[in-house]
This record gives sequence, C-alpha cells and structure tokens, in this order.
Amino acid sequence: MNSLYSYTPARPGDRTLVDALHPFIKALSESDNIKEAAEKSKYSAESTAKMAAKLGRSVYVHDLGDTPDPGAIGVANFLEGLASF
Repeated sequence: MNSLYSYTPARPGDRTLVDALHPFIKALSESDNIKEAAEKSKYSAESTAKMAAKLGRSVYVHDLGDTPDPGAIGVANFLEGLASF
C-alpha cells in the first residue's frame, strides 16, 4: 500500500478501489488467510455505497444513490475469485 500511496492521493474513505484493496492487504498481512481478507475487501467495497465520492470517476456522478463504487466492487470481486483457488 505504501508504494501505491506514492502514486495516488486516494485513501480509505475516498470512495475508490483503495477502499477494497486496503482492508484486503491489512487483513492478509495480519492473518495470512486470503479468504478472510477477501471477505473484508467485499464488505468494505459494499460500504462505499454510503460514502461521498472524493476522488475518481464517481466524483463526476452526482446522484450515486446506494450504488457502491464500481472500482471497489471490481477489486473485491477479483480478490474473491483469487481466494477461491
């Protein structure tokens, strides 16, 4: 995450793919359980539905309703698939 953070200002809570990636990396480094880490990623991605967009493409869409951030959902789905192997 430190390397990624040197290239982007996005942080957890900004309603970006970082909201799904950060909890995955943190959980994986603490437990080495990829399935648990993927579950945390999915939960965090879904929680972006209640966030105001601060960065990324979602900033340009004014009425997001209860739709989670597409980038966060995409990352979470990828990680969920990775964990299924």
